Amino acid sequence: MKAELISTVFLSEKRKNTLLMLMDKPATIDEIKDSLTGTTSAIMAQVKILIEQGLIEQKSDEYRLTYIGRIILKKTKPLIEALSVLEENKEYWESRDMCAIPEDLLDRIGELGKVIVHESDLNHLFEPPKELCLSLKQSVKVSTFYSYFCPTCPYNYAELSRKEVNFDLILTRSVYTRLKEEYTDQYNAMMESHNSNLFVCNDDAIRLGALSITDNMMLLSFFNTQRIFDHKKLLCFDESARLWGKDLFAHYKQMAEKVK
Repeated sequence: MKAELISTVFLSEKRKNTLLMLMDKPATIDEIKDSLTGTTSAIMAQVKILIEQGLIEQKSDEYRLTYIGRIILKKTKPLIEALSVLEENKEYWESRDMCAIPEDLLDRIGELGKVIVHESDLNHLFEPPKELCLSLKQSVKVSTFYSYFCPTCPYNYAELSRKEVNFDLILTRSVYTRLKEEYTDQYNAMMESHNSNLFVCNDDAIRLGALSITDNMMLLSFFNTQRIFDHKKLLCFDESARLWGKDLFAHYKQMAEKVK
């Protein structure tokens, strides 16, 4: 039975997606068909297998998870989501140094959802992706960490400061020193804002390239396994990814000292 249940969940995309859909709420066969691709007969065949294995049941015109189905899905959903995230960009993840992510958040990596790997061209290597720049202009709450100096950062966050956008910015000490010494006007704008908070951490305390969470997205960039920053960035737009990013930022914030 154990092997049968495992194969029932994992060896069919239609069965797996049906179970994930029913984890949120019961659904009619028409709603199941609308969320999947395939003929009615093909989908009904998979639904029949799920019923036979005791994972779902039919009540009136709706299908829902059984107690067994709910128990199994609560345990397997994080694995399914993690596999989805890692398999879609397997080469990228294999080349990343992820030591900066605490164990509990690595366990929740599936919460990143749909991930876009962004690679800048040679003319825009040190510039944030346009998606982030647009999001910064529209957000009312921003949390950002940089371990490298981004030339647009002083201007972007000085503008947020002047608009009194609520933001927390964590910088490594060397990046902070350059900001303070070379971008005096922008630095002063940040320090004079009532809604901006600047934090500093030791250069080696956080081994991550960058992290930014806005109102509608998260940006995340790692060093590669050779500890080289290759300008590859992850863009995530799912709400679960933003919540994951907020938890990671809170972890980093505990390692930093607020500038007063």
